Amino acid sequence: MEEFDVYKRGILKASKWTPRVLSLHSHLGIAAITHHNRPQDRFYRCMRVSSVHIWPQYNQKHVKENFDSMALKLTVRVKGIPAKIRVREARRATGPVKVYHYTMKGPEAAKHTWMLRFRNYEEFEGAMRLFQAMKVSDQYSSLVTSAETRLPAQGAEETTAEDEIDALLQGSMIPGDLNQGLEPIRAHWQRTRLKEDECGKS
Repeated sequence: MEEFDVYKRGILKASKWTPRVLSLHSHLGIAAITHHNRPQDRFYRCMRVSSVHIWPQYNQKHVKENFDSMALKLTVRVKGIPAKIRVREARRATGPVKVYHYTMKGPEAAKHTWMLRFRNYEEFEGAMRLFQAMKVSDQYSSLVTSAETRLPAQGAEETTAEDEIDALLQGSMIPGDLNQGLEPIRAHWQRTRLKEDECGKS
């Protein structure tokens, strides 16, 4: 699973953002986030992702800051079905692997909703690409329940095998054309960085 340092908005206090670590597995379509006081607990909250909304797709009522600010443009709203993730290591003929498996709660379970803010545009875009690569699921079916990833000497994990897909649902995890949606966010980030560089030189 790929990890990203993010801030998560508080449930009771919309103005409170706490640092977390977000983990994503694009093949399984799952996301996990740490507890704000226990960063080592990688799977404190987990979900099978069902939808992701980037700026300006989510409603302004979900945030308190200026809706046109850079911080808001690096903020996403993620919804999904609560899940539990288990990870174990195993050995195969090709070498050691990590086996990820998740179980999902029933359709009556209340969905998780996370407002997440990224620290920079590069990580934001990387995470959005992973979200977009996820297969869309509904609350009644699971596309993939387990996957193996090879453990390379260096670099990110590489998925080498996965369970048979039960059902293929058409649709996009992030509404609209992602590249077009990223353009204004990237442009704002570049302008912000340029101003910071100019201030640093003066």
